[in-house]
Amino acid sequence: MAAKLEKLENSRVKLTVDIDADGLEQAMEEAYRKNVKRITIPGFRKGRAPRKLIELNYGPDVFLEDAVEILLPRLYEQAVEETKIQPVDRPEVDITDIARGKGATFTYTVDVYPELQLGTYKDLEVEREIVKITDEDVENVLKQQQERGAQLVVPERKVVQEGDFLVIDYMGYIDGQPFSGGAAENQMIQVGSGRFIPGFEEQLVGMEVGQSSKITVTFPEDYHAEQLAGKEAVFHVTVKELKVRVLPELDDEFAKDISEFDTLEELRAHIRKNLEDEATRRTNIQMENKLLELIAEGSQVEVPQSMIKLEAEYLYGSFLQSLAMQGIREDVYLEITGRSKEEILEDFEPQAKTRIIYDLILEAVREKEGIDVSEEEVDDRIKEYLEQYADEPEAQERVRAYWNEQREQIAMGLAREKTMQLIVDSARITEVEAPRQETAEDSAEN
Repeated sequence: MAAKLEKLENSRVKLTVDIDADGLEQAMEEAYRKNVKRITIPGFRKGRAPRKLIELNYGPDVFLEDAVEILLPRLYEQAVEETKIQPVDRPEVDITDIARGKGATFTYTVDVYPELQLGTYKDLEVEREIVKITDEDVENVLKQQQERGAQLVVPERKVVQEGDFLVIDYMGYIDGQPFSGGAAENQMIQVGSGRFIPGFEEQLVGMEVGQSSKITVTFPEDYHAEQLAGKEAVFHVTVKELKVRVLPELDDEFAKDISEFDTLEELRAHIRKNLEDEATRRTNIQMENKLLELIAEGSQVEVPQSMIKLEAEYLYGSFLQSLAMQGIREDVYLEITGRSKEEILEDFEPQAKTRIIYDLILEAVREKEGIDVSEEEVDDRIKEYLEQYADEPEAQERVRAYWNEQREQIAMGLAREKTMQLIVDSARITEVEAPRQETAEDSAEN
């Protein structure tokens, strides 16, 4: 057997494999032994009929198809090993010539791991944004934590105001007749939230607890229930409860309640550090991606479509996981967006291609620079993972066992980190202040 390699476009190759008459005959003999036990010939016990007699009864090529099925994967595996290619997909197979007494020719067309012509990766010029964390940023986080700790309490007043939380009963009528979906009991509503029909919540202001009143509204012309769109409705509403949201005081006690810190100032300092660390992490990633983009511009590579599609599937799977964490199923998302899985996968393909190219660049740099990861470095990373379970010995053992099974993946991740750090360390970095994110208040003033 001899394999001929032909390089095609887009990291695709064609392997042509010739097998002589003896090789084909051996495969047919193997096919005979594989199938003879299932063949019955009069005068012979089942499984004992000679091959020549079977071929006489069923035709000379009776075992040819099974012989081909035996040869195709075997010859492909041998050809891959001989040519040292790295397939990334299943091959397309074609039988170009086959005949008993002559042999056969098979061709395998397959996508292979792309070859990257690496461009310049050292001494690159890049900007790194420096994000300035302001007191306002810290206070905004504190405000969010304060709002999460808010409680609903009954105030001394009975009259409804904007922002109040009410428990109401209501019954809606159109042309004097109740309509489907127009009634509820013990419905919680925040006045001013905009959850109800325009005009409904506004008319609750000024009512009192225990009071019943009629509220007249008109359904919007584009209302989702077509039978109600544009129609006037009268709701009989009773206010049963009134509560207001009370925020906890921002003081040392608040800090103790929500954190391990004893004072509000310590909590503020912790929040500031977290914001600074996250900003640094984010801007470092942006800078690293810019460096990889610059290297990619000076490099040459053809990424096979099969690799792109496979990576797009991975990205889509990660996207579905994020949806699931929000309680959204795939079928629901597709129905809401009116799109198909295939359309979304196609949207992921540019990102998938970029990710593949960046991975190829890092691997090429790693090989060129001879970057390796020691077992000690892997052990140290596992120790870092275990630190968060310091007070849980049993959990530590489970986590240690899990990560010890993932040592190869950890080593790959560390190699990527070390390679990226080499690129960063060799770059000429200019620090610039990040543009201030415009807030809603800023927009309102412009």
